[in-house]
Amino acid sequence: MRGKPDSGCFEIAPEAARCAVSAAGSRVKASKHGPSFLRWAGSKRKSLALLATSYRDPNRQYIEPFAGSAALFFELEPSSGILGDLNGHLINALRQVRDRPADIHCRLSELERNPENYYAVRDRFNEGSRFGIEAAVDFIYLNRNCFNGLWRTNLAGRFNVPFGGYEMGEYPPLALFQDCSNLLRRAKLRHQDFRKTISCAGEGSFIYADPPYFTATERVFVEYGKRSFGEDDLNDLVRLLTEAETRGAEVALTYNDAMPVPDLPVHWQEHRFFVTRNVGGFRGARKRQGEILYTSFALPQEG
Repeated sequence: MRGKPDSGCFEIAPEAARCAVSAAGSRVKASKHGPSFLRWAGSKRKSLALLATSYRDPNRQYIEPFAGSAALFFELEPSSGILGDLNGHLINALRQVRDRPADIHCRLSELERNPENYYAVRDRFNEGSRFGIEAAVDFIYLNRNCFNGLWRTNLAGRFNVPFGGYEMGEYPPLALFQDCSNLLRRAKLRHQDFRKTISCAGEGSFIYADPPYFTATERVFVEYGKRSFGEDDLNDLVRLLTEAETRGAEVALTYNDAMPVPDLPVHWQEHRFFVTRNVGGFRGARKRQGEILYTSFALPQEG
């Protein structure tokens, strides 16, 4: 039995408007898009107030083995970090935004946002290279215009998420791309399996792991491709996080409340919260879902 969970469930209020960078370089509350220029299914953007409390020491190197939109990284603004992901298109996009934020924003803004152009860009993306600025622009365009911010590929590895409609709102402002660029320069961006990323963690590290979810009884339409995250991967993840803790790393892990995580150390703490998630991949099928933040330490408010 693990350590006693905190009492009760609680909700995190929607995140306040995100800081953006002004022309003078100072940060002002300006963007309604959150801290990341990407959308991502399963993102914890509205739970950042809770998740941020798990990063207790700003001098620790921030390590995220399932980068996704990297919303917590952008929220925390750590001085150093490693962002890893098995999605090479994602890592390329992060690298290109790091190096050429204004060019990315300019090219993105020139692309028409309608079904015809969306499917043309999707075909071009699937047939082209996963590297370079054009691939990054197409990736971000598809991410900002596809259904629910999903990343999904068929067995051939082709991105196949449909157009999301005309309800996506405006693109993030240039200031947010510049802000993300500045922060990404502090991190190592790695296209690699989570096992390799976690192996880098030890004394002076903080790991935030937010893996894809899986279940044998319910389709969880969050993020998957031709290589899915399964039970063996979850077991490896827990083992590697536990080993990283023994090397001196602090660990935070988020997972679905309804899906037990096996073999966690007994001293790890549980902190329940709620997210609103698309269910089954269909528009309008949304529900509040319980999740748990597991930490290898007590959060500050717990004393």
